[in-house]
Amino acid sequence: MEVLEFLLDDEQILTTVTLVILIMLLIGNVVADKLKKYEDIDVDAAVTLMDEKDLIILDVREKKERSAGYIANDIHIPISQVKSKLNTLDNKKKVLVYCHSGSRAAHIAGLLTRNEFEHVYNLKGGMNAWKKANQPIKS
Repeated sequence: MEVLEFLLDDEQILTTVTLVILIMLLIGNVVADKLKKYEDIDVDAAVTLMDEKDLIILDVREKKERSAGYIANDIHIPISQVKSKLNTLDNKKKVLVYCHSGSRAAHIAGLLTRNEFEHVYNLKGGMNAWKKANQPIKS
């Protein structure tokens, strides 16, 4: 009871509101992570996945970013065009999505799963992680 009185005290109300917001954000992140239908994978898992013949490697970076290199045998569709070109991709195949750091790819991975793609993977860390792991880069 004393804790409740403390938290609702006029001098502590800002702290209480901040605490409630932080708890809600934490719960939201946990729930969102459980509901996402794609898998974040590291470079080693991506390399293993690339051994499969029915894999689409999708680069969603902008055209100018590709000049710094790309992963062999990928398909390049800039993030702004992915939605309009979904019908060019086979939703029965596994899809590995990558970008520069992984955040744009995660967005597109979510888009793909919402559009009936069943096996979608996001390269965690994107090309940054790929380069750091000394994986081959095409130019």
